[in-house]
Amino acid sequence: MPSAKKQKTARDSGIFLQDSDSDSSDSAFESVRSHKNDTSKSARCEIESKSHHSQKDRKPYKPTGPALHDYICIHRPFFDVEGANWLAWSTNPSAHLSDKEEVITKLYKPIYEKEEKEGIHKSSPSKHPEHKWVMMWDAWLKAEVLGRKAKYCDPNAFGMSLYNDWKRWGMEEIVENLMIEFDEAFRSKSHKRIEDMWTVVSAMGLWFNEDDRISALIGNEGNDTTCELIGLFGCALLTVLAAIEGAGELKSDSRFLDLSLVIAYYLELSHDLPAYGIEGECVAWRKEAVGYFRKGGLDPERCLFATRSRIELLEKVDEPDKGNEEGSVEATKATAGSSADNPVMILESQDADKENIDPEATKRSPPQTPISGKRKRGLGGVEDKAKNKDTWKWAEKFKAYKDRQSPKMGGTQYDITKMSRSDREAAAFDGKDPLAKVAVEDLKENPLDLDP
Repeated sequence: MPSAKKQKTARDSGIFLQDSDSDSSDSAFESVRSHKNDTSKSARCEIESKSHHSQKDRKPYKPTGPALHDYICIHRPFFDVEGANWLAWSTNPSAHLSDKEEVITKLYKPIYEKEEKEGIHKSSPSKHPEHKWVMMWDAWLKAEVLGRKAKYCDPNAFGMSLYNDWKRWGMEEIVENLMIEFDEAFRSKSHKRIEDMWTVVSAMGLWFNEDDRISALIGNEGNDTTCELIGLFGCALLTVLAAIEGAGELKSDSRFLDLSLVIAYYLELSHDLPAYGIEGECVAWRKEAVGYFRKGGLDPERCLFATRSRIELLEKVDEPDKGNEEGSVEATKATAGSSADNPVMILESQDADKENIDPEATKRSPPQTPISGKRKRGLGGVEDKAKNKDTWKWAEKFKAYKDRQSPKMGGTQYDITKMSRSDREAAAFDGKDPLAKVAVEDLKENPLDLDP
């Protein structure tokens, strides 16, 4: 079995049984960031089962459908329904449902069933122009695959005992693979180059928000690597937005029908990262994304439940004066945990200011702005940049990140389906390979649908 990546842990690699004295625990992060989707999954899956491939046979999932870059309608994501419910709590407590089962049965299920009855799911957006939940077919397929891959690196899903951080490392590995795929599209000479970049960014944005997967990533021990990786996928977002602008498609009637929605995905998944130490230059891309949103004349009402508020808060953030920097730091410390009880609470603007603290004062990833000359971040940051083929220095930043990874970037080291049968047996609670009934040929296929 391959060893754990050296930069992620000081411990020796290999399979081991967890004990109560382990120095790595999920509890520290669970006490801060509320997991919005970690319960009632079985009820949700039951509602959605009729739209998924049969899961009992555990066979490779081979979907068919429209052309890869055609758009389809998708169901309103559960995280948006749940988030709107939390937002109702902050504005109208009597309208808030505190029980997740009630959120599913009283809020999510009626919406889902209505969309099914009207034949919206997977249909052409031209048939349902009022339905804002759309996605490229290729991006939807990628998001489905990513959901499975997240399970592949979860020992609990297989009844196995590995490092407590195994799933977190696996999540980091998955994101690294996405960045490799994005880089390949970035360097491509294909006339569909922008679409190929967009499908990666779109799929990752939706996937991160579902089941609050960003929490697994920010829980990594290697915080410097985590910060840099978050900065890197933010750079990917800005890079493809610059390409879309260069193609004349940064507009409300863009051929990229989910343009506003995808930007909203990233603003949502990152809105409270500064409260967890993910700050400075590694989240500076958020303001630049808002700049693209405004420049394109995009509509916040065609986005997520809290997109308008996320944008308004980021627009209030300015570069701090040197004299006010100390006060800004103190203010952010006071609000650092302000979203603990309400996972969708709109944080005070002081918290957003943390992304503008002098990067020299903290060890963070390289700036998101071009390195040749200093430029103030803000809504004018996207002006006159579209003609530059690599406005946000993607190639440079990707290479820098890749060169710092040991022994390599990405891969399938933490994919449990790729482990040997003997290694799975050694880590299984019952001493049996949890995938013993899956044929070797099927294990080589990717992805396997392993949902119960």
